[in-house]
Amino acid sequence: MKIGEFAKMCGTKISVLRHYDKEKLLVPEHTDKFSGYRYYTSEQILIFHRINALKKAGFSLQEIKEIISGIKSNKEIETIFLQKENEFLDALKNLKEAKLIMTKLNIIFEDGKAIIRVSSDSNTMEICTIAEAELKSADYQRVSQYKRKGDEISCEVVKLDKEISPPEEHLPFVNDEKVVGKWEIIGIYAVREDFYDNLFPVKNFYGEEQKYLYFLPDGERYWSFSWTKGYLCTPVNNEYETEEIGDKLYMFVRLKEYEYTRGGKPSCLVLKKVDSKKYTPKELARKDDTDMPFVNDERVIGKWVAHSFLGYQWDKNDFSTEREPMEELYFKELEFFSSGGARCVYEDDVFEGEDMVTWTKDYLLRKWNWSACEYEIRTIDGKDYMIIEWKSGDWRYGGYDTNYYVFVRA
Repeated sequence: MKIGEFAKMCGTKISVLRHYDKEKLLVPEHTDKFSGYRYYTSEQILIFHRINALKKAGFSLQEIKEIISGIKSNKEIETIFLQKENEFLDALKNLKEAKLIMTKLNIIFEDGKAIIRVSSDSNTMEICTIAEAELKSADYQRVSQYKRKGDEISCEVVKLDKEISPPEEHLPFVNDEKVVGKWEIIGIYAVREDFYDNLFPVKNFYGEEQKYLYFLPDGERYWSFSWTKGYLCTPVNNEYETEEIGDKLYMFVRLKEYEYTRGGKPSCLVLKKVDSKKYTPKELARKDDTDMPFVNDERVIGKWVAHSFLGYQWDKNDFSTEREPMEELYFKELEFFSSGGARCVYEDDVFEGEDMVTWTKDYLLRKWNWSACEYEIRTIDGKDYMIIEWKSGDWRYGGYDTNYYVFVRA
């Protein structure tokens, strides 16, 4: 899977995975030599959780390398844990969690079930916590709660297959006034019953910064979300239902994301109603100053054609002319006029006109989505390249860092 999907499965940021790669802690299974894209396997999810658990417990990167590489014996590892307990009493809880993650269970998969043999005095919750990571690492999705009977803990599972893209479905808008407003993201659960028991929530949803979802009036779209009665559209249609618990209104969404697209079942996204305000995309968005005065820049005037896209795993300084031009890019052409006007050609739209897009020295001002995209021109081997910020919905609404497009002078 690509680095973005792997980050989502691990509940972390892409920048963290890039750092772990650089430090040789968690190296991608494969890196495409032409595009530079990093690819990971499901088995590496457990490795990430081990690294993350040890990091929480206060271990240095060098200590983590020694532990997960097998350099230290089990006895030496236990000594390190005891030393850390003495040094950091406040971190005792995280140390215990790290020990759990480092434990290996003997899980038997048969007839759609995962079965774990345990001793009579074992802690059920600790065993299930370990099992969560191991099931994911083995490419299984848990689709029921854990059940314990004597010396056996079991749950129903689905074996995941290759990823497919479900077809987009467009539903007519039907109003549901009670869902309009702001909703707090409580977490994603394997099954709804886990929420009621407060077990195993995944807190991240479209990035660590995104803690709320908004249902706008008339089902209006913002970022990658819209809705109609009974469905959260992302853009696939995820069924929802609401339930009053105490004096709060909760929403349970059958989320058709990573596991679902690999032959699994929808997970359960839980939201809690915060308010019923009628928000607009503009007030929710992160916004730049797009009314900068015009300052000329002769170097930028003219037409530019898209060359490549630098995604989340890239920094603009990673660009090299050795990269092959990419086909079927979304942002296709960019033209700067001497008057300060500009024209942007996308796959399915064209933006031009003073109320839509203009420019000034060092910035393309996309007024239609409130973003000022900084550009830089580099001349390499006699050819001009423009590297420009791409402030997508992830930047405007999700708190992500900007991506970059690379253009070449036409």
